[in-house]
Amino acid sequence: MTVSKPARLGLAIMLVIVLVWIAAYPISKHLPNALFSDPFGPVYNGLNVLFTALAFGGVIVTLLFQAEESRIARREAVERSIFELFQTFTSLDFQHVKDSSFRVLLAAVQNREYAEFLASRLFVVEQLTLPSSCVETLLALDESKRGKSEADLIHADRADRLMLDNVLNFFAMLAQRESSATVIKHCDFAYDWWRPTLWIVGQLQQERYDASATIQTYCKNQLVTVTLKALDKVYGHAPLGSAAEVWDYVTHHPKIIAFGLDARFLRSDR
Repeated sequence: MTVSKPARLGLAIMLVIVLVWIAAYPISKHLPNALFSDPFGPVYNGLNVLFTALAFGGVIVTLLFQAEESRIARREAVERSIFELFQTFTSLDFQHVKDSSFRVLLAAVQNREYAEFLASRLFVVEQLTLPSSCVETLLALDESKRGKSEADLIHADRADRLMLDNVLNFFAMLAQRESSATVIKHCDFAYDWWRPTLWIVGQLQQERYDASATIQTYCKNQLVTVTLKALDKVYGHAPLGSAAEVWDYVTHHPKIIAFGLDARFLRSDR
């Protein structure tokens, strides 16, 4: 049977108390007899000291057990919440959310103007309108959008972007579990697939935020880059500290290149 750390420490404390109490007798033999003039004094005082010390030790042991139970409860709560997130992420219902979200992100990879539009729509102010140059990209990625009117196409794109909001919120919640990095790393949230595409949108959002006093005044939601930096740390990715590092990572990522990265992302004046 495994003995917990608080139990071992509690036993050690009690043992020390008893040993000190036992050692008191030989020590007292070297003290003047006048100190023990009352015949009941040595026995009474000795027992009183022992029980007082044991009671104090019991308080310490209780506090240790409470601290250990609290730590275990917190760990179990975090692990349970991560398991629930994993169930959500792998559910059939959430598969539609992921499919719609990834279509949006692929459109951002293949069309720089759509990426700028998408980043602007993450703010409540200074939002861009859907560029006409994006229509061909959207239709190529989703056959169900073909044959739709302009108004219906805009509505369908908006529905897909709402699904991306759900994915961004999912990863934002996951990032809050940074203290349980070991648990998260053992769950397949496919972060390596999402990371490069999300960094494109996140970096464009960050640049819009930095360049606009209006956005900084009216928009207080957590930026995508904050979430990505937290998840990068959890998953052990090299941190991307500057815009140059982000664009170097994105533009050289083999999967992003395979997805058909818009050449306009390669410009030095991005």
